[in-house]
Amino acid sequence: MKYRFKNDFVSREHRFCLGVDRETGGYYLSTPVSGVNRAVEWEAYFSVDSEQFARFRADPSAADDFTEDCRTGRNKEILIYPR
Repeated sequence: MKYRFKNDFVSREHRFCLGVDRETGGYYLSTPVSGVNRAVEWEAYFSVDSEQFARFRADPSAADDFTEDCRTGRNKEILIYPR
């Protein structure tokens, strides 16, 4: 997995990264997620389209609602990794 995802943009303030999935050529947003008890946190990768990629990169705060949905499990249908 280490080489599959290539970060292109990192927002420490908004806690997400954007990049290219080398396996598919598509774009992704990665963000930390946690389990039910929030004792453990891991990085999850979610598919984004080219418009979202450009918008989130230009204005990281535009990704706030999207990343919150990812962190809370509301975007499971676009989850790339882990599955």
